[in-house]
This record gives sequence, C-alpha cells and structure tokens, in this order.
Amino acid sequence: MKRLKQRQQRQSENRNICPADWSRPRLRSILRGFGGRKILVLGDVGIDRYIMGSVERISPEAPVPIVAVEEEKYKLGLAANVADNVHALGGVAILSGVVGRDRGGDDFRSLLQASGISPAYLITDPSRRTVLKERIVSERQQLLRVDYENVHPIGPRVEAAFLKRVKLLAAKCDAIILEDYAKGMLSRRLAEAIFSIALRARKVVAVDPNLKTSLEMYRGATVLTPNTREAEMLAGFQIRDEASLLEAGHVILRATRARHIVITRGKDGMAIFSSAARAVTLIPTYAREVYDVSGAGDTVISVLALALSTGATIEEASILGNLAAGVEVAKRGTATVSPDEIIAAMDSF
Repeated sequence: MKRLKQRQQRQSENRNICPADWSRPRLRSILRGFGGRKILVLGDVGIDRYIMGSVERISPEAPVPIVAVEEEKYKLGLAANVADNVHALGGVAILSGVVGRDRGGDDFRSLLQASGISPAYLITDPSRRTVLKERIVSERQQLLRVDYENVHPIGPRVEAAFLKRVKLLAAKCDAIILEDYAKGMLSRRLAEAIFSIALRARKVVAVDPNLKTSLEMYRGATVLTPNTREAEMLAGFQIRDEASLLEAGHVILRATRARHIVITRGKDGMAIFSSAARAVTLIPTYAREVYDVSGAGDTVISVLALALSTGATIEEASILGNLAAGVEVAKRGTATVSPDEIIAAMDSF
C-alpha cells in the first residue's frame, strides 16, 4: 500500500516538456557552445559494414534469398560511432579503445582518419580481433547480420595501458563518455578506476550501460542513458505503464547513485530522473519519420555529453538529444547529425 501511494504521488508530480516550453535562443546558444568541446570517448570499438543490394530470386541450394550486391559501406561502429557523432556536432572526439593486430584494425584506423578522429590513443591487443558487424540489407530490410568479434576480457597489461591513457586524457577533456557493449573491454575494476579519475578531474561522465552488467558497476556516473529494454533488465522487471516506468527509473537511480537517469523510449520519447528532484520529466518524441533506429542512442549520448559540458541543464541537454535522435532515425544505418540539422528540426515544431 505504501509503495502504491508513493507511485501515485510520483505520477502526480511528473512534468511534461513540450515544444511550447522550449527557450529556442537558449537551445541555439548551447548548440553553438559545442564547437571545440573535447569529449573523451571510452569503450568497445569496431566497424559497421553494410552490404546492400536487391533480391529477385531464392537460392536453389537452400530457401534463402540471393542478394545481388550493389554497394558496400564501411562506417565507424560502437564507441567509434559515438566519437563520430561528437565530431559531426562540432566537438573534438578523443577516442580510446582496443583493436586487434589485423586487417580490421588497419581499416578501423583508416576510417578514423577519414572522419577527422585521431587513432593515436588506440591500444592493439594481438589476442583479439577487431570487432566487425556486417549487415546485409535489401531495400529497407536487414536480411542478416554477421558479427566477427572476441568477447573475452582484456588482459592486465592492456588494461594498465588503457588506464594510463585515461589518466593522461581526462585532464584535457571537457566530459567523458563511457560505452559498455559487453565485448570484454569494461570490467568492474576498470569502471571504478575510470570513475575515480573522472571524479578527481571533476568531469561529467555520461554512460551508455549494458543490460548484462550489474548496476553497481556504474556508480560514479553523472548520467546513464538506458533504452527501455535495458532499463527493464537493469531494474529487474518489465516496464508496462507509467507507474512501472517511474519505479524502474528510481530503482536504477538508487542503485547507481547517478545524478541523472535518462531512459530513451523510442516513439514515447524520454523520461528524466534526477537525484535532486522527486518529479520525473517526460519529453515526447520528436521523430517525424523513422527509417532506421540503429545508432540513435549513440547520437543521444553524444549530445548529452556535449550539452552538459557547456553548462546546460539535464532537461535542455535531453531536449537537444531527443531532437537529434529524431533526425538520426530518419537516416539509413548508423549516422551522424549536425547542429544545423538539430536547429532545422527545432524550427519545425
């Protein structure tokens, strides 16, 4: 009965933010402040390869479609896509992660350089292969995904080399993004060390959590950005309605002791939970057309880190992140978004 009353009280305190509540001059000012902000991006890195073509017949060898390949695209993936988003938004992306001593590692470095991101802070681990996610696509439909990866934990020497880079770079950056894709890069010990470094350097740390990871591992984060499915797994129960959404957000907030939790909810927008406020802020979605949702979370966390590093409130940062996600999902595959595109989206409401 007590928990039910608490839920009802929280629901009555919820605050909804709609376009009429925006201060557009303020949001534009925050976007202008992205220029030159240095964001340290840490986590699993890899390549996204898209093989695109048409399907006109079924294979005589097995009941599978034959794709006549028309185009191949290579893009930065995982935490590298976050770094690419930071760069496209006007920030300076400083990326550190682990690649293998293989052709994939060489291709990855070339992709970084072509995107204007330095590969200087990567660490090579001969025991691993560079992560490659291959998607076979016909028209708008993804037919198959093939993952080339190792997910065993990084060794002590690689971990020590990585931490050495983090200590060096944290003091030079304006915010840190930690990407956990559960590919073996991040351990609890390593996460605790990163949060400790960030705390001493007084840096904002935005974390994209993984649903397979214990919540306690993220203690020390400024903001966590789980999607609905991740929030369900992290909280330990299904989100069915607004009451269970509120309960999940507060469970994650208490367990991580984070300053903010931003649950990204796809077509339902965002829910913002803050340790300093009882009220939950709900933001509707700003997507006009959804083509491909892959990469939307990377865009959101990039905008949040940049905005918070300029002094924006969590609500202002989330509005901009939501607008950016609405632009990103209208593009094919993992994509980046520019400040001009966010302004255009803002002006359309």
